[in-house]
Amino acid sequence: MKRLSLLALMLGFMLHAAAVGISANALVADKSIKKLYLFIVQDEHYGYVQPLDSIEVTDGKFSFHNDTLTSRLFFISPTFDLNDMEACFEQGSYLFMANGENQLTIAKNNKGQLMVNNPNVELSNLYVTFKHQKDSAGDKQRLDSLDQLFYAARERNDQREMQRLKESTGDIYDRAYENQRKWLNKEIERQQGTPFGLYLYYTYRLQHANITNKDELTWARQAVEGANAEARQTWYYKLATEKLDAAALTVAGQMAPAIVGEDKMGKPVSLANFKGKYVLVDFWSSSCTWCRKETPVLLKTYKAFKDKNFTILGVSTDFKRAEWLKAIKDDGAIWDHLLLKGNDRKKIMDDYSIVGIPQILLVAPDGTIIAKNLRGNRIFETVKKAVTK
Repeated sequence: MKRLSLLALMLGFMLHAAAVGISANALVADKSIKKLYLFIVQDEHYGYVQPLDSIEVTDGKFSFHNDTLTSRLFFISPTFDLNDMEACFEQGSYLFMANGENQLTIAKNNKGQLMVNNPNVELSNLYVTFKHQKDSAGDKQRLDSLDQLFYAARERNDQREMQRLKESTGDIYDRAYENQRKWLNKEIERQQGTPFGLYLYYTYRLQHANITNKDELTWARQAVEGANAEARQTWYYKLATEKLDAAALTVAGQMAPAIVGEDKMGKPVSLANFKGKYVLVDFWSSSCTWCRKETPVLLKTYKAFKDKNFTILGVSTDFKRAEWLKAIKDDGAIWDHLLLKGNDRKKIMDDYSIVGIPQILLVAPDGTIIAKNLRGNRIFETVKKAVTK
C-alpha cells in the first residue's frame, strides 16, 4: 500500500512538473513561413521586446516549450533584424500565452502581417477583445487617418499643411485620448484581482509610475496583493512585486542610495560629499528636452537658497562627455554636476526606481529623501519649505 502511495505521489509530481511553464503547438497556414521569432514583451507602451527564441516551421507546424516562463504577453514575427526592427513590428503580432498548453493558429492578412489565434486560452481572448475595444474607445481608426495626412504633408515638406492639421485636429486628439483614458480606468477596475486585471494594472498604471511616498506605495501594494491565486502565477505579479519592493527603498523618508561619478574636471565625486546639506538631486541628460526645461526654476532655486545650507547636484546619464559639458555651459547650470559612468548608470537608475527623466528629488542633510518627482514650481516651494523651517 505504501509503495502504491509513493508511486502515485511520484506520478503526480511528474505530471505537475510536465505542466510547468508554457507550451505551444501551432498550425501555420502560410506555407511561405519557414521560421518564426518569438520575443518577450518588456514594455508594450514603448514597443520594447527581448528576443527569446527562433522556431523552425516544418510542414506548417511547430512546437515550443519553455519551463521557466509564466503567463504573459509575447510578440511573434516572421522576420528579425536588429537593424530593421520596424519590419519586424510591421509583420509581427502580439499574443498572450498562458501557463500550460497553448494551441495556436497562425496566418497572414492581406498586408502581410501575422494573425495569431489562441482560442482555448481565456487570457488570449480577453487580450484580443481588450485591444479592439481600446482602439475603439480611442477612435484609433480616425486618428490613424489623420496621422497619414500629416505624414504625407511631411513627405512633401508642406509646412503650411502640417501646421493646419496640427491646429485643426488638436481637439480631436485630446478628446480621443481622454475618452480612452476614462475607458481604460473603468476596465482596470472591472478586471481587478484577475490575471488579466493584473496585466492591465501593471502595464497601464504601475510599470511607468513614479512612487514617491508611503501612501502611494500602500495603495499600489493593495492593488497587487488583491490579485487572486491564478493571477499570482503570472509574470505580472512577479514584476509588480519586484517594482514595489524596489520603490519601497527610495520613497520619502528612506535613505538616499549612493551616487558616484565624475565631476566636470574628471575627478571622483559622490552624493556623500554633500552630506550635511540639503541637496536637490537632478537626474537628467543633455538630450532630454523636458529635463532642460527645468533649468530656469533650478537656477532660481539655487540662487535663492545657496547660502542656506543648500546645493544642487546634477546627475547626468549622458554617454558623451563633450555633449554633457556643452549643455551645462549653454544652460548656465552653475551648480555641482556629476556624470555617471559605465554600468553605474543602470545600477543607480535602478537603485532609485527611476522610470524616466527628469527625476528630481530633495535629500536632507542626514541623507534621507524628503520628496521625489519634483517638477516646475514645486521644486522651488519644496526647497523653500525645507530650508526655512
